[in-house]
Amino acid sequence: MQQPQDSNPYQLRNTVLQLYSDDQCAELVRTRCEVVLQQRLWSLTQLQLEQRNSILLLALLQAGALNVAVQAELQQLTLDSQCDVLTQTLNRSTMQDRIVQAISRAKREQSHFGLLFIDLDRFKAINDQYGHAAGDAVLQQVSCRLTAAIRDSDAISRHGGDEFLLLLNNIKHIQDASVFAAKLVLLLAQPYQLEQGTVSLSASIGIARFPADADSVGALIKHADAAMYRVKQSGGDNAL
Repeated sequence: MQQPQDSNPYQLRNTVLQLYSDDQCAELVRTRCEVVLQQRLWSLTQLQLEQRNSILLLALLQAGALNVAVQAELQQLTLDSQCDVLTQTLNRSTMQDRIVQAISRAKREQSHFGLLFIDLDRFKAINDQYGHAAGDAVLQQVSCRLTAAIRDSDAISRHGGDEFLLLLNNIKHIQDASVFAAKLVLLLAQPYQLEQGTVSLSASIGIARFPADADSVGALIKHADAAMYRVKQSGGDNAL
């Protein structure tokens, strides 16, 4: 019986080497596939992060814009709560707070201030002849003139109707309030431009000085109001 021939050792070695080489190639392919997969996963993750960052940035921008809008609305609400809608001067309650502050400061610093009560003469005739819209336009022009005439430390309020209060803070001499009021009389006597034409009116101004005339909010306003009525009874267009 014929014995099987032994395998060629060289052929066996080559076969083993080939198998090893194939295994290494397969491993290399798997490694490359894993690298490619990891790169794709990393790219996908980066893309997702960029998208989320874009969404977050957009949300932050929207939040910032909303915050600016809210702050502006709050400021406007605060302004509206402190000011007269028509003239944009201080309202009555806010002005009273300012006078309280002025009294406290004047007592602390031993200084003086003046409170002017301003009433427009013959204002009703403008409403009667031209209508309330024309009267409102005059009041707005009056408030603009008064605002332009005062310092930042002073204050103006619409006390009611065609009446205004003007707080003249920290006057050096007690007569300074009278000098300033006389200038306002001339300023307010200048013609006012309306759609219907030009109109003229004058103002009666009463003056109260702290602490010479009164030492409380109510007493100061009452003193200035009484002085204003004395001017009006004597013909108006003056200050007292």
